[in-house]
Amino acid sequence: MSGVGLDSGNSLPNLAVRGSQGFALQQPAQGYALNQGFKSDESKTVKTFQFSHDGTKLAWSNLSTVQVAVLRQGTWTVSTTLQQPKVSALAWSPCSTLLATWELYAIVNGQEPKPNLSIWNPETGEQLRSLFQKKFQGWCPVWNKDESLCSRMVNNEIQFYENNNFSQLANKLHIQKVAEFAMSPNPKRSDRDKTHVVAYAPGAKGAPGFCKLFQYPNFAENQALAHKSFFQADSVDMKWNSPGTCCLLLIQADVDKTGNSYYGKQQLHGINTKGDAFMISLSKEGPIYNASWSPAGRQFTVVYGAMPAKASLFNEKGDQLFDFGTGHKNMALYNQQGNILMIAGFGNLRGKIDMWNTSGQKPDHISSFDAPDTTDVKWNPDGKHIVTSTCAPRLRLDNGYKIWHYTGSLIHEHKISPPDELWEVDWQTRADGVFPSFPVSKQKVQGIEIKQEPAKQAYRPPQARGTVSTFKLHEYQPEDTKPEEKNKKDKENLSKAVLKNKRRRENAKKRKDEEMAAGGGGGGQPQAAAPPNHQNGGGGGPRGNGGGGQKPPGSKGNDYQGAAGLLYDPEVEKKKKKLNDKLNSIKTLKQQQAEGKQLEKNQLEKIAKE
Repeated sequence: MSGVGLDSGNSLPNLAVRGSQGFALQQPAQGYALNQGFKSDESKTVKTFQFSHDGTKLAWSNLSTVQVAVLRQGTWTVSTTLQQPKVSALAWSPCSTLLATWELYAIVNGQEPKPNLSIWNPETGEQLRSLFQKKFQGWCPVWNKDESLCSRMVNNEIQFYENNNFSQLANKLHIQKVAEFAMSPNPKRSDRDKTHVVAYAPGAKGAPGFCKLFQYPNFAENQALAHKSFFQADSVDMKWNSPGTCCLLLIQADVDKTGNSYYGKQQLHGINTKGDAFMISLSKEGPIYNASWSPAGRQFTVVYGAMPAKASLFNEKGDQLFDFGTGHKNMALYNQQGNILMIAGFGNLRGKIDMWNTSGQKPDHISSFDAPDTTDVKWNPDGKHIVTSTCAPRLRLDNGYKIWHYTGSLIHEHKISPPDELWEVDWQTRADGVFPSFPVSKQKVQGIEIKQEPAKQAYRPPQARGTVSTFKLHEYQPEDTKPEEKNKKDKENLSKAVLKNKRRRENAKKRKDEEMAAGGGGGGQPQAAAPPNHQNGGGGGPRGNGGGGQKPPGSKGNDYQGAAGLLYDPEVEKKKKKLNDKLNSIKTLKQQQAEGKQLEKNQLEKIAKE
């Protein structure tokens, strides 16, 4: 373990660490030492944990109980213990007044099925409501920011509860075979603040799938504000912006019928509360890896396209504002203040991270650094630091985490020694506004030295380790199959087509020399007979020389026109054809533009490259 403190003071968020050694909190101000104000859970079965949105409450499950701790004057005290075993997911309501728990749905022979979704009062431990939720996907109830409205999906309808009153339904939206929905998060401060709901239902029997936008509680069929249909859609991922005015729809088709992608086909659409539904035009074909709204909700960033992927910034109308270029990246993530954007490539990518200043009129590059083998990354609520972690079961070797400053300085590093494993790392949350916006600087802060990973060596069997290798590549191969011999042989043994054309050129040259010699040997002597010139439609001699005349000395060109076909170069002709196709395509686009047709961005770029 090594590192330097982020800052002084007790207001910095703690770092929660969950692994095979248990669950604990660490303090950045104390060099990431254990927080003595929190009693660690040393059980090896801690399944999940969750901070409340203001960071003053913490709940975790060790598969036997769910414990809720409250922060008072720097000390965490367990206030409530819920006797709820097998809980594998937790979620706090936005105002931290309710706690939702979910456990795997199971049926025991001879017993009635039991509800597996519960909503609790964390202060008293009272169970307010228990519900059935068989699937993990979409298990958590959805609240708006002031908890005036709560919603969940059940079979063919979306149910709504008002003011956390779960004893009776306030409203419901019925859509046959509804599969996904998303409710706008904006609070209802006055009658002018409206809550909107987007619902998706897949297509059936040749009919397209669709998304519909409604304003709560106007859920009649003819009261839909917007409607968008999709013929190729197996799932839809919906992301509202924070003001609740626009929602992004990431359409996913499991199979790409064109065969261009093994991973299916994605499209990005937008739908807003004005009733507009539009498609986001992306300038590079390929998968859409990530779409992320800025905290203000006026802009969003998309990472898309075949590797090396492209990242672009758009406004809420879907117009491109800035191009971040291409690279090996698959995610974009804003800090809580919205003035720094991280674009990175993790998972099966090398872990390069680019930081961009988005506080100005135009994004400005801040820094680039590498965090290889990263499986997860989280922004610190202070907006200046990130934590990158290598966790099991995604990777079981080199588990640990690193704390980085946005300028690229490594602040702290912690490694887990085998056989122990790291499962999850996250920051203590803080309410919006606790850490205000700050001026962004490119000047690196003080950090620790980044250890260079040793170059990976080729595998050697145990009995050969520690000895000098006497093995030579291609040692037992015949001479004519070794690479250097093979390359030499390839140069000598040309392909049949090339060799055939070579012989034709040599024969044509030989005939030309014979004709020249025959023509210069004295007047009146007949020329050697030449093959018919098919290109000129007949005659035995060159064009313009009648039947067997000779071109005047000093004339240029191939005297024997009949050999022109023998000198045909397929590669050159292929390039000519490709170039002509491009020119014809540009000509067609220009005609369409002259007729007043609206061209796509990539078509305009194609015309500009003429």
